[in-house]
Amino acid sequence: MSNSKLSDAFQSSTAGIEHVTVPMSLPYDRLVNAFEAELGHLDPAVTKALVERRASWGEVEKEIERIGGVHGLMVIASANQGVMTSLSGKMKRCLLYLIGNPVIADKIIAIDVRASFYVPFRVAIFDRGNDGTVISYDRPSSFLAVLGRPELNEFRQPARSEDRRADRGAAKEGMKPLPSTARLVLRAANSALGSAFGPRR
Repeated sequence: MSNSKLSDAFQSSTAGIEHVTVPMSLPYDRLVNAFEAELGHLDPAVTKALVERRASWGEVEKEIERIGGVHGLMVIASANQGVMTSLSGKMKRCLLYLIGNPVIADKIIAIDVRASFYVPFRVAIFDRGNDGTVISYDRPSSFLAVLGRPELNEFRQPARSEDRRADRGAAKEGMKPLPSTARLVLRAANSALGSAFGPRR
């Protein structure tokens, strides 16, 4: 493709993505441990085994349900950015997580493959020194709106009231131990991806 044709093919769009920051009182290490304890963890070896034996989709669903646990969510990948950047001479403590559920992602990406940019979604935990620790994430009900696909509304509409409840709860619970606040953050994310993502009874 020529440079002119490539330039003509570029597309851009603008949409508001709401960012949420939840201050916490736990020390960084305890915050990380408590948050990770709330989630499942997708082992790359499990993914590799399922792909190599061409597992049925039913088998995949069963395995993902097992890994996802009570929230139906799992850490798909994480990046400890603080380890390398601290070599500059100033200690930095920050972790970035990709969190999602491949079964729910399949439903979203089947509607619009561009959604693969947004799911799995990101959650950051970082230490601000004397200002305390933070859990930070983009409001899940907002990022799918960027695609402008009405078919994705079923994954967005239930999230809005849940987002508000999560914000109120986080403000009330933010200085208490993590697990209750972590669940609020996860529920806000869950609801954006449909009722099937909600905490299981």
